[in-house]
Amino acid sequence: MASSSSCSSSIQTRSGPIDSDVLWMQPKHVSEHVWNGEPDRKLHIRRAVPTYQGEEQIPEEIVPLLRQCGFYWIMRMGYLKINAALISAFIERWRPETHTFHLRCGEATITLQDVSVLLGLRSDGAPLIGSTNLVWADLCEELLGVRPQEGEIEGSVVKLSWLAHHFSHINIDEGNVEQLQMFTRAWILRFIGGVLFVNKSSSRVSLRYLKFLRDFEQCSTYAWGPAVLAYLYREMCSATDYKVKSIGGMCILIQMWAWERCTTLAPKRTPPIIENKPLGHRWLRRGNQHIGNDDLRLFRRKLDLMKRHEFVWEPYTATVMAALPPICVVGGVAWFAVVPLICFHVVEWHQPDRVLRQFGLQQPIPGCPSQPQNLHGITLKGKQDENWFHLLAPIIGQWNNRAEFRVDVYPRQEGLLGYNSDYMVWYRRKTKMFVDPNNANTAALGEVVETLQYMVSPQGRNTWTVDDLVPYVDKLAIISEEQERITEPVSHGPASEHEFPAQEFPILQSSVETQGIGRRREPVQAEQYSQQMMERQHGMYYTPATFSEYPSQMYQYPFAGHHTDTSETSHSFGGVAETQPHFSWPTITPSQQHDAPIATPNAPFGPQWNVPGAIPDMGDLLGVDLRQEFSAEAEQAEAGRQRGGRRNPDQFSGLRV
Repeated sequence: MASSSSCSSSIQTRSGPIDSDVLWMQPKHVSEHVWNGEPDRKLHIRRAVPTYQGEEQIPEEIVPLLRQCGFYWIMRMGYLKINAALISAFIERWRPETHTFHLRCGEATITLQDVSVLLGLRSDGAPLIGSTNLVWADLCEELLGVRPQEGEIEGSVVKLSWLAHHFSHINIDEGNVEQLQMFTRAWILRFIGGVLFVNKSSSRVSLRYLKFLRDFEQCSTYAWGPAVLAYLYREMCSATDYKVKSIGGMCILIQMWAWERCTTLAPKRTPPIIENKPLGHRWLRRGNQHIGNDDLRLFRRKLDLMKRHEFVWEPYTATVMAALPPICVVGGVAWFAVVPLICFHVVEWHQPDRVLRQFGLQQPIPGCPSQPQNLHGITLKGKQDENWFHLLAPIIGQWNNRAEFRVDVYPRQEGLLGYNSDYMVWYRRKTKMFVDPNNANTAALGEVVETLQYMVSPQGRNTWTVDDLVPYVDKLAIISEEQERITEPVSHGPASEHEFPAQEFPILQSSVETQGIGRRREPVQAEQYSQQMMERQHGMYYTPATFSEYPSQMYQYPFAGHHTDTSETSHSFGGVAETQPHFSWPTITPSQQHDAPIATPNAPFGPQWNVPGAIPDMGDLLGVDLRQEFSAEAEQAEAGRQRGGRRNPDQFSGLRV
């Protein structure tokens, strides 16, 4: 093959993705700015947690009513400290196109299951949607007992400070249930405006949520969980704009999700499960409130270099689920459904079909993202008089029929998904693997290692020359930061002119102390540490671009559409020329299909992936059972290792056909 000696000895790392049909917003994404070296952007977390008597606490008098309407568990978690650096690092990997985090190991996301298990909010019920053109001052007077004056209310929005002023203390006659209900509604409204659905000002709350608090029993039947997740999705999507400096919504959910699933990001001590409470409550215990390191670059690096075993796909084990209160498992059907999440004008798609491993299922290549782009940026501005029930009728219908959109139909995923599975081969072309280019050297190192592995394989060792090795040796020098030591010329210093050897002073010769400072130290033998290469399987699924005209399977055979040219060609191996019959391979072999653009299926769900199995019986095609030939080769190699003999690299130089 052509010599590579003229290749540039440098590492060229692309930002990614290779194919832009999935992450089509990459040029407008915050990660592109980070890649280009622009200043780090740590998001400000917008929230205003309600306080009582100057303390971050919930008045005991309203706890029964909060339990009745389903808000008690989530309100407790509103006081947990939030690590802004951790949130910012995850937003750099959040994709508005798919509503998933693009991690090294694949797509992952916050689902309705996480909302239920961690926060204790139900995942089913009637969606939060209704009229936006009521007389809001009248509604306040009816349900809160106080009418806001001019300047305290603007349209449907009221100041949080107005609520805090009028409902700072509980001055209620004993047995006056109606006044206690009014105080409870005001408290929930403060929590909604300060934590759950925070607007850009962080100081106002929309009164459109107040009508859902009229009846406390009825309140508990609404789909608050999907609404909270929809609003958080929208905030996360907006925050992927580099110019956006803050984020609202239930950001503590992002943090707890990360702590439960990412072993390298969680606090060193994971608290035990608390019986009959949502799982997120275990992080509220005293001593677990420390948010840890607040270094954005540290979290970014950990995510860039995260190994596949460092992400926990199924943290909610049977033991965890058995300890949860009943509210945490209500509406489990929606966990697996590809459905719209609705919070008035905010409509964001829930896409568990892209993260099936979070439910213990095999992950096929997913179809196109489900989020309609024409709904992704809708606001209420100038739309107060719209009939949202009519506008969103088809979307509401899909939510109501969520059982028809379930995706829990795939087999169980046993163990970790292979690097060379159909999904991961597809995913590596569609994703942006690294956010920081300084962390991307590992990708170049992987390329070098895979190339060298190909060069020493039975198929590859007949296809390369020493010149082909040069650029990969140079890349290893760059990655190891040893360029200067390797490339700088030798420089000699002056010879020593004066030497002063140690002198002996014959004093205190009878003292044991003259034996030196090491006389009492016990010598220890250094242990030897070794790491072994895993045994190669039948199949090598990576072909370096340099050798793209050669087959990518380590044990590859001719197949239909494939002819053999019996003319001999010369190859150089270690300076020794040898000849062998020449094969004419098709443009793309089945195992090379990932070298060309891989289309994302248009169907809702792609086919199941299959791991290549045993070597097929090719005897009818070649007149020889190659499985037996390679079995004999393996047995011969094993016998040589047992004899302790040195391996002859020419012994496995390739099969003559």
